[in-house]
Amino acid sequence: MAHTVSEPVGPDASPASAVAGLRSDDPVPAASSDPSPGSVAEAAAPAAEITPETRPETAATTAAETPAAPPALVARWVPLPVPRPPEFRAGRLAARAARTAPARTAAAVAPPPEDNRSFIEKLFGVESPEPPRLAYAALETKPVDNVFRRALSAVPTSPTGGVAVYDIRARVVTLPNGEKLEAHSGLGESMDNPGHVHVRMKGPTPLGTYDIREREQPFHGVRALRLTPVGGPETIHGRVGLLAHTYMLGASGASNGCVSFRDYDRFLQAYLRGEVQRLVVVAGG
Repeated sequence: MAHTVSEPVGPDASPASAVAGLRSDDPVPAASSDPSPGSVAEAAAPAAEITPETRPETAATTAAETPAAPPALVARWVPLPVPRPPEFRAGRLAARAARTAPARTAAAVAPPPEDNRSFIEKLFGVESPEPPRLAYAALETKPVDNVFRRALSAVPTSPTGGVAVYDIRARVVTLPNGEKLEAHSGLGESMDNPGHVHVRMKGPTPLGTYDIREREQPFHGVRALRLTPVGGPETIHGRVGLLAHTYMLGASGASNGCVSFRDYDRFLQAYLRGEVQRLVVVAGG
C-alpha cells in the first residue's frame, strides 16, 4: 500500500491543491439510488404551483357562489279522502236533474203554430178558418160590412152546447138538443130574406152571434129575451133593440127585425133551464 501525503484542506488552500490531494485510487461515493422520503418531499416542494383554488380566500368565495343543492324529495303515505255517503250523492244528482229538466222540457216542446185568424174569427171563437168564399153585397152596403159578413159565414151552422142556430131561409131555430122551432124575422118583402138584413125596421135579424139575457121589463106584456150582438152594433149594421119573442104582428110571424117564435114558450123554457145562452144567426141554404 503506498503512502499518502495529506495536505491540509481549508479555506486558505487553493483549488489545485485540493484536487491534487485526491488520488485516483480513492473510492468516490456514489449517489444513493434509494432516496429518503424527506429528500423527495424537499425536492418536490419547490415544484408545487399555487393555484387560485389553493388559496384560502379564493376557496371560500367559490364555495359561497356555488348554489346549495335542493333538498331531496321524500315519498310519504297520504290517506285517501273519505267517500261521500250514498244519500248525499243521491240528493246532489236529484238537484242536478231538477235543474236540467226544465231546459230539456223547453227544448222538447214545439213552438205553437202561428195564429193567422182575423180579429173577427178570434172574436167568434172560430178554430180553423174555412177557405175563402165569394161574397155579394147590396150597393148601399159599406165595404167594411163585407168583412164581417165573410167572417160570420165561417160560424158553425150546427147547434152545440149552449148555442142555438137560427136559419133565416129555413125559418127554423135549432136548439142544442136538436129540437127545431119555427121562427121568422123581417117585414113585408124583406121577411125571411137574408139579403135585406141591413134594412132597418124591415130586414130580418142580421147575421151574427148574440148573447141572450132576459129583458129588464116585459115587452108588450111578453117575457122577451134581449139579443146582444157580440162585437157591438157595428157588426150588425148599427141595428139595436133586437129581441126574441112570440108572434106580435099577425099570424105570419112578421117582425121589425126580432126573432119571433110560433112556440116561444119552449124557447124561453130552454133558456131558463140554462140550455141556451147564445143564438147564432146564419143565412142558410
